Amino acid sequence: MEAVNPLVDSAATSMRTLALNRPRPNVLRVTAVVDSRADRARWNPTTVARWLQFPGVSSFDYRVCSVDAERGVVDIDFSLTTGNVMLRSWLETLEVGMLTRIGGPGTGHLPNFASGRRVLMFADEVSVVAVHAILEQWPPSARGIVWLDNPAAVAVAELPVVDGVAVFSFNVNMGFDPLVTAARRIELDETTTVWAAGERGRMASIQATCRAAGLGSDDTRVFGYWSDTASRRRG
Repeated sequence: MEAVNPLVDSAATSMRTLALNRPRPNVLRVTAVVDSRADRARWNPTTVARWLQFPGVSSFDYRVCSVDAERGVVDIDFSLTTGNVMLRSWLETLEVGMLTRIGGPGTGHLPNFASGRRVLMFADEVSVVAVHAILEQWPPSARGIVWLDNPAAVAVAELPVVDGVAVFSFNVNMGFDPLVTAARRIELDETTTVWAAGERGRMASIQATCRAAGLGSDDTRVFGYWSDTASRRRG
């Protein structure tokens, strides 16, 4: 049975994993077909690498090796020596057949700042690096709220302080999922846009909550990476 990630919106940029190989001990090669609105006539390793975005993952941690523009297939080498927890957690649970939403041309890996709406962010401990990067790029005119489920309080303390952005962190076992609960209790409407990243199951719940509230795909940028099989989820 296909391991399809239910988070992926058909209009969003996504990639379906076709094969996983180890060309070198510290490298994982992912062969995938990319579904994107980008013009394939301009596809080559350089152009694809320029717009391909994995939230929280530095471009130094992966390399586009080859591109089959006609079929939309790419070979990407990921470094397994990186200290990026989000990247390693995703690669550890990546399977053939899995569909993963990714950022594409432009700023698909960032919240939809262009909408002018209030930004609501939900992230787990694996996604702290992505939240940190987004806060560093936060537009002065944007306002937002960040909910972060992370047992390491120091990671929250190290986040950039941004005017107009409130951060709520959960570093103890709440007995329930604080991210999903926050998403269900906060008012989601035409004044809000959502960005979320974390474990697939809880991200699927947040995605469903956004859809039920009527948010469109461009205002529901939800990325599910690692799997609960690693027993990292709390609550």
